[in-house]
Amino acid sequence: MLWYNSCKMKDLKTLFIIGFVFVVFVFLMFAFSGRFNTKRAIELYSQGLEFYQKRDYQNAYYNFSKISRFSRIYHIALLRQAICAKELNDHKTAYYKFKLLSVFCKDENIKPFALYNLGISAMELKKYKKAEQAFSLLSKKYPKSDFKKAASYMLGLIYFEKNPYLAKNFFIEYLKYAPMGRYSQSCAQALEDLNLVLTSEEKYYIANYFYEIKRYEKAIFYLKTCSDCRSYLLLAKILEFNKNYKQASDLYYKTLEFSDEKIKPEDIAYAVDKYATLSPSEKKEACALLERSIKNPFSRSAILFEYAKYLPKLSAIKCYQTIYTKYPSSYQAAEAMWMVFWYNMENDYFSRAKQIAQVYLNTYENKKSTPAMKFWYAKILLYEGRKLQAKNEFKNLIKTEPQSYYSYIAYNIINDRYTPLNTANLGELPSEYKYSEKDYKDLFDNNQNLIMIMKLSDLDLIKTLNLHNDFIDSFIAHKEGNTTHATYLANKALNELEKKPPADDIRYKLAYPLVYVDLVNSFSKKYSQNPYLMLALIREESTFNKNAKSSVGASGLMQLMPQTASSLGLGEFNYYDLFNPQLNINLGIKYFSTLKNMFNSNEMLAVLSYNGGPSNVNLWRSNSSGSTFDAFVENIPYGETQNYIKRVFGSYWNYARLYAN
Repeated sequence: MLWYNSCKMKDLKTLFIIGFVFVVFVFLMFAFSGRFNTKRAIELYSQGLEFYQKRDYQNAYYNFSKISRFSRIYHIALLRQAICAKELNDHKTAYYKFKLLSVFCKDENIKPFALYNLGISAMELKKYKKAEQAFSLLSKKYPKSDFKKAASYMLGLIYFEKNPYLAKNFFIEYLKYAPMGRYSQSCAQALEDLNLVLTSEEKYYIANYFYEIKRYEKAIFYLKTCSDCRSYLLLAKILEFNKNYKQASDLYYKTLEFSDEKIKPEDIAYAVDKYATLSPSEKKEACALLERSIKNPFSRSAILFEYAKYLPKLSAIKCYQTIYTKYPSSYQAAEAMWMVFWYNMENDYFSRAKQIAQVYLNTYENKKSTPAMKFWYAKILLYEGRKLQAKNEFKNLIKTEPQSYYSYIAYNIINDRYTPLNTANLGELPSEYKYSEKDYKDLFDNNQNLIMIMKLSDLDLIKTLNLHNDFIDSFIAHKEGNTTHATYLANKALNELEKKPPADDIRYKLAYPLVYVDLVNSFSKKYSQNPYLMLALIREESTFNKNAKSSVGASGLMQLMPQTASSLGLGEFNYYDLFNPQLNINLGIKYFSTLKNMFNSNEMLAVLSYNGGPSNVNLWRSNSSGSTFDAFVENIPYGETQNYIKRVFGSYWNYARLYAN
């Protein structure tokens, strides 16, 4: 009997081992099949996407659901299933699918979306406790997500009846972060319905919403009992809009008098400028009054910086010195130090200028004047004969400030071919740029799910995830043909980065796209111009908006005036003719060619003239005889034109380094 039982146990163990091995084998077989049958999964996804785009959500769901759970795109397909169920108002299925995603998907771009929609589905099913848990978890784990902001509104709805004061906090939190958001109006209405006591700060956020939607009377209702600097500033803007200039001016003064850490430095500078503009006295006198009467340290540097503009040179320099010595962390400090540095450079006080540059470079980075300071510090080293050290500084400038005009000049200096007269002959612009695997990895921070979604051509899903990433939004806008918006987004995002990406990063290509290339190449060849420079000119004139128009009547891609276009000998043209890209580029490049001939082939002067006019350029040149061309550029009296030449040649430099062989 014992022998029988022993054999029976052995048989059971054997059967268990065989069964376990079989299950593992089947599991691995399915995993292997699902993992490597990518082609079938992509076919199913593409079919599902076609149905989805036709709003046939039932068939779309069916296709997405057939993708194996072992497939590389399973979580993406599961996400699409959940969205289809939501579109079909099948809240039970949507809840289940979003629940699976929130538990098993670890992707930090997908999970906030899943948690938010899990909460929404739970609310549709009247599972308010589950909804509260989902929204609370979202708020805790993903505080920077846009879905967290929307979750604040939803939590406000959940607590509206049972805890009005907590609901109020959630509604205010939403208005704070999204004054023009999808639920802003509902939040403002809910707060009025609650009719609870509001703090001054809470009133400000509600008023700011009404200000944004231009309901000024409603905004004033909340602001009139507020007593903080942001409220004063907002009320001043409204009063100025209503042409109540005296009261607006008084409130701008009050803003400066009571400014604190809650108000942005640029808003303080705005208040200074507005007070000086609206004052019945001259700007100089208004700024002098502010300088004498307001001692608030939060406003002081902005007041001194504006006041310095109206002072004699030496007095202005002392003003700038006060700013960066007494208020070194202020918004204006770095720019003030640059002003003092340049004064010393102009007057050949190189030793003093060098000391200032060294302090600046050890104190500030990523400021407006940083590229200029790095460039001129390297030039001082050149003046001193320290060629190797200067070369290293120029190289560092090119590496750390790849978008800058100063990098273009530095590159030419270290390659011993610097001339301000003309750009290098780079041949024709390439017809297009094809995105590589590396580009996708750079753009999506190597997130495999996002890369796969893009490869599946599911742009709508990327947009649905609301990634709040200007570079990704720029990429999508490019794909959809909205080049102007795409270029703006990428350029803005690059300027906001504290540390610039490597020189070959796709983000630069988004900011400097290849647009109208065939036309630019053709007309550049016709008029013997550099197509890279002409494309840069178009970028800076119109950001590739063929319908661009200025307040003075300039039209189209290259912002031509009708009288200028008509003077080129190709016929008479009116305002509307110039919105034709082919005609506009033809006339624009011909006009540039005329300017270049006028200035003996000096392209920099031609670019200056394109913006500032030939007579002004001749006047500036005559007033700066004896100075180097680099110094001449720094001393252009019109800030707009000085920035223009730097922007155009900065763009040219980027097109050259990104696309030229």
